[in-house]
Amino acid sequence: MNDGRKLKETLKRLDYPEAQELQAEAFDWLFENDAVAPFLDWFIDNVGPANVLSRQELAEFHTLESSGDGVLEGEKLNTALRSSNTGDEDDLSPEKLKDDIEAMEEELHRAQKNRKSLLQLRNKLSLHHTSLTHQLTKLTPVESQTESQYKNMLENSQEDNFKVNTSLDDLNKTITELVALSTKSLDTQHAPFMSQQPLQAFHQSEESYTQALKQFTKRQFFEGIAQLAGHNEGSRYELLEVSEPGSLVIRGEQCHVTEADCEELARLKTLYPTSQRGYMKALLEESRVTAAHRLAEKRLDSISHQLYPRDVHSLSEKLEQCERQKNAALNQAVQIWESEIPRLLEVNASLQATHILSGDYNLKIARQDYFTSKQDKLIELLSVQRARKEFLDMAYEVEAHHHRATHRLMTASTKLLQQDLTMHHRSMGFLSDPDLNINTETRSTVDSRDQTVNRLHEMIGLGGKQEQQLFLTYSGLLEDSRVFVNRLSSLRDNLRLAWDSQEGRLASLERNLTQCENMVYAGSTTKDGQPVLTPPAILDGIAQLEKMLEDLTQGMMDLMGDYNNKLKTLKSDPLLSEQRQLFVYFFTEPVQLKRQLQSLSQQLQALTIS
Repeated sequence: MNDGRKLKETLKRLDYPEAQELQAEAFDWLFENDAVAPFLDWFIDNVGPANVLSRQELAEFHTLESSGDGVLEGEKLNTALRSSNTGDEDDLSPEKLKDDIEAMEEELHRAQKNRKSLLQLRNKLSLHHTSLTHQLTKLTPVESQTESQYKNMLENSQEDNFKVNTSLDDLNKTITELVALSTKSLDTQHAPFMSQQPLQAFHQSEESYTQALKQFTKRQFFEGIAQLAGHNEGSRYELLEVSEPGSLVIRGEQCHVTEADCEELARLKTLYPTSQRGYMKALLEESRVTAAHRLAEKRLDSISHQLYPRDVHSLSEKLEQCERQKNAALNQAVQIWESEIPRLLEVNASLQATHILSGDYNLKIARQDYFTSKQDKLIELLSVQRARKEFLDMAYEVEAHHHRATHRLMTASTKLLQQDLTMHHRSMGFLSDPDLNINTETRSTVDSRDQTVNRLHEMIGLGGKQEQQLFLTYSGLLEDSRVFVNRLSSLRDNLRLAWDSQEGRLASLERNLTQCENMVYAGSTTKDGQPVLTPPAILDGIAQLEKMLEDLTQGMMDLMGDYNNKLKTLKSDPLLSEQRQLFVYFFTEPVQLKRQLQSLSQQLQALTIS
């Protein structure tokens, strides 16, 4: 029987109202408290119906109390009892005295036992006090260490508080500057942000720059640039492709221009031999006149110096020799003029066409170099304009990025401050609990919000029998505490008396039980001790069950031994292991089984052949 059930049975024995409806398990937690458990044990073992006043006795007491005659208490009651007992001493009989002596001896015996229990309790309390003192001595360094930790934590808390205050001041200063900056940004003339600056002047300057660039383009490029670029529209200009310089000469040429160039080249090729012949004749005539002039000067010089012979025959021979040389030179010149000169003119004509074409191409390339240089200048100016626009876009994007970062920081700061404010309100609400506040003023009434004192008053109250008061007072709480302490001491005394009476009853019950056993088993002839009181049928069933259990155990042991033997055999014999693997393949992998059987058949054939 557990402690809760014992307490419930004790309450039933004392005729406690509604004791039958109580749950025994609901009282088990009372015995977990070491301070209350001894009192409950004493109450269960010692308190009985003899320690409880009946309803009739209570009614007589209330009648006597309400009659106004007065109730004897303390010394008056003891004096009255002594005076009432003195008259009856002469009327006591020897049997009565003997019974009183036996009762007093029993009471003395119980008092001695109670004294022993009190001594044991005193020793336990002394040991408990010693252990508490020892624990207290151990707690002294812990207390000093805790105080030092508290001081360190207090210093750290003050430092953290200073840091938090500094951070809050910095945050407040930064937010104030941001607010001032945002307030200042309302003035568009002195706006600090680029996004708030007016862009009319920038757009006007860009428009004027674009117009100047157009004028520069018209001034640098002539009207035929559209045909060079490949378009017939004269008002439109397209940049030349300079990645393929070889194609720039042909690109933009019209068909009639190309045909005219071809016709002019053919005309020049046709005219070239005639012009070259005339040119060569002029050169020959010039060479002839120059040679005749030199020869005349030489002859005049020879005549003046008389270098010629005076003999006519020598002169005629020399003249004939000169005529022969002249005829040979003329024949050679005619041969060269008629055979070599036409062939050389044809070769030179083809070379002259190449020279003309290369000159034309060089002219076109020079013209396109001029255009590409101007085009590069135009591209440079356009790149500068585009760079200004992209730089402005980049500045706007950077400013927007910083605005977004500032917004995120402000949002995060707002959330953190809101959380800190919520925690502060929660802490202040917790600290506003009157249980945690030290009231410097002495109050006579209990605060209705002081739940601890109200619950304490309910716990030490007289079970709801007292009158309901409008306000609870501390004096009433002290009075109820005194009444509760008196009740506790009286209950402890009653519990001790009940414990003693319970021990006496248990001792008498044990003596009576021993006498009953001696009377029942007197003259027993059994060899194994006292006779068995269990029915034979139940004994036979138990014996059969035990035998069946032994048989089952033995069968299981045999099966385990057989299993272990077979397992050892399978592990030691490779053929059996391979056979078991084949059985597994038969049910799980038929393809692998066929492969294994083919391999075994091949091995068997190889063994047969060898």
